[in-house]
Order: sequence, then structure tokens, then C-alpha cells
Amino acid sequence: MKQVKILFLIVFSLFILILTSCMPGSGTQPAQGWSGTVFHDGVLYVGSMDGRVVAVDPSTRNLEWSYALAVHSGGGMMSCGQTSVPTAIYGTPAVDGDLVYVGSYNGKVLALNTSARSQKLPFPQKRSGEWERTCSGGIVGSPVVDGDAVYITSSNGKVYSLDKEFGDLNWESDILDEKLWTTPMIEGDTVYVSTFDGHIYTLSTETGKKLPWTFKSDVGFISSPMLYDNSIFVGSFDNKLYVIKVGDDEPKWEFSGGRWFWATPVVKDGVVYAGCLNGKVYAIDAETGEGLWEFDTKNFDPKGKGSPIVSTPILVSDSLVVAADSGNVYVINSKTGIGERIKNPESNGKSTIGAIVRAPLCAHEGMVYIHAQDNCLYALDIGEERISWRLPLSVKQES
Repeated sequence: MKQVKILFLIVFSLFILILTSCMPGSGTQPAQGWSGTVFHDGVLYVGSMDGRVVAVDPSTRNLEWSYALAVHSGGGMMSCGQTSVPTAIYGTPAVDGDLVYVGSYNGKVLALNTSARSQKLPFPQKRSGEWERTCSGGIVGSPVVDGDAVYITSSNGKVYSLDKEFGDLNWESDILDEKLWTTPMIEGDTVYVSTFDGHIYTLSTETGKKLPWTFKSDVGFISSPMLYDNSIFVGSFDNKLYVIKVGDDEPKWEFSGGRWFWATPVVKDGVVYAGCLNGKVYAIDAETGEGLWEFDTKNFDPKGKGSPIVSTPILVSDSLVVAADSGNVYVINSKTGIGERIKNPESNGKSTIGAIVRAPLCAHEGMVYIHAQDNCLYALDIGEERISWRLPLSVKQES
């Protein structure tokens, strides 16, 4: 019964977020979502809050191109009455060569060619490798490109493998849970999937069939899985971070936090870094589960209050960059746990970027890129410890 109540809370929370796209107002309403940013070949790609895939040149701060995903009219999954709204993009796009892969909450998976989109050619340009595939159920997790396939989870409880070049269906798995909102992890010939009902499933990349090993917990898993040194790191509904060695029936260790470990943990050089909804960041020995240090955001908040950490942190050299839900950004020494809040004079004493942050962070050459819920992209200069620029992603006209 407790598990059902917890699951209801998370479903209800996400439902409220989705409904924000249906608030009264003029014109087409924002789609919302919390898509992360990816850097590839000098360009940043992100799913905007108004339902677009956007390409940004960070060196010039120009919006190179954008492509609006399909909208829903009355009766659709994300529509309210007869009002048409853009479909939300929750996952981070995946880039492979000249193609950008994205999944949306209306169940569409698209491959967009960067050249064709910059020229605003009709979609799809099949000769350029563009395609669209419908998967039943909304897509919340990020697409993963591995080998010749694109892997995606769906709200219908299934995992899909699509041909990377043509978008053809390679396979769809059995129903693994009532909903799958996490991002799958691919390692070798195995797909790893965590579920709200407490399973870690392993699937064959070739057939999508379940492999012999499945881990079952009495408590559901909330975060996407992270695989490191043949062990799976995953957050759970009982406010713990679990580490499960592949093939074992019991956790290797578990670490208690004050609330959920929603964000996917980060693991490097034998240390796992985990952001928690209690506003703390923990560094933990990946082998033993021993806590090495903790960083409490409330100690650096002007109002003395911490803020949930929903966004997955990122390592930049010896620095761990963390963005809290409040919009405050922290740079922490990954060895010592000593850090500070990045101040922004332009925010008039408010949070670092003055907007909610739920998307995973992206880094390249000393810059960290943050997509916030105000539909703006922010660039944080680590060396200078300041927000270098802010770029609105909204456009007035369909491309």
C-alpha cells in the first residue's frame, strides 16, 4: 500500500507539471517539459519549452535553426478542450553524425537532419536520413543511440529499438511496468531498465527479450540507472541510493538520503555523486557505500533554505556543477566537497539564474550549459564563476 501511495505522488506531481501547458491564456500555450542540452560538433541541441528542437551556436549565441514538433488538438494527450498545444519534450536529444534524434510526449520519435533543418526544407527529407516513428504512449526518457539502433522507453511500459537509419521497428519489448519514464542504459549487448515497481530488467539488444537476470526490490526505483564497474547505481522511493552488482539478488550497498534521489547519479574514479531532493549533494565511495562528504545547499542560500536537486549534476575537471530546482547553481570541489553558490548580479540577489532548473546539465571546454524552465539557455563560465550569457529559445513564428 505504501508503494502505491508513493507512486501516486510522483505520477500526480508530473501530471501537475504537464497540466501547466493547459493554463488559460492567449494563443498557443507552452508545451513545458525539461529537456537537457547536448553539445555536438560546435552546436548545442535542446528541446525547448514550446515544443521545438533548437540548434544553437554557442560561439555566436545564434539560434541556427528550430523545428516545431507536431501539435495536438482537442482530445489529444496534451490538449485541453479544443485548444491546440505543442507537444512536450522531456528527454535530452541524442546526436549521431548529421542526425538529431528526439522523443516527444505525443509518442513520436524523430530523426532530424541538421542541414535540412537549417534550410527549412519540408520534413521528412528521406534522402537526408530523416524519419518519424510513432510509439504508443508518451515518451519521457531520453533516446539512446547505440550501434545501428535508437532505444526509447514509453509510457505504455515498453522499450523500443528502432533502426537508426530508417526508423524501422527492430523490436518492442513486453510490458515491463505500467509506465516507463526512465532512460535506458546500454552496455554491450544488454539494455538495462529501471522501473517504478522495483525492477531492474536486462533485455537483449538484438531481440528485446528479457535476459535471465532480473533484480526485484520491494521498493520502486525513481531514477534512471547508471552502470559503472559492472554495478548499477539507482535511486529509489525509500529515500535511498542502491548499488546492485549485475547478477546478484541483493544490493551491494545502500545509502540513505533525506528524500528521493531523483537525478541520475554520476560516477567517476570510484566515487558516486548523487543529488537529492533534500537539497544535498552526496559523494559516496562506489565500492563500499561510505559517505565521503555532503554539500548542503541551504548553507549557501540567501534565505537559508535548501532546494530540491532534480537536475543531474555534471563533472568538469575537478569541479562538480550542481543546479538546484530554485535556479541556484553551485560549483563544488569533487575531492573535498567545499563549494559555493554562483552569484549573478543581474538577478537582483535572487537565485543564480532566476528560473527553475530540472534539466540535466551539459559541459564543454569549461562552459556549462543550463536549460531552465523560463525557456532560456544559460552559459556558466566555470573559470570565472559567473553566468556568461543568457539566450531565449522562444521564436515568434513556426519554422
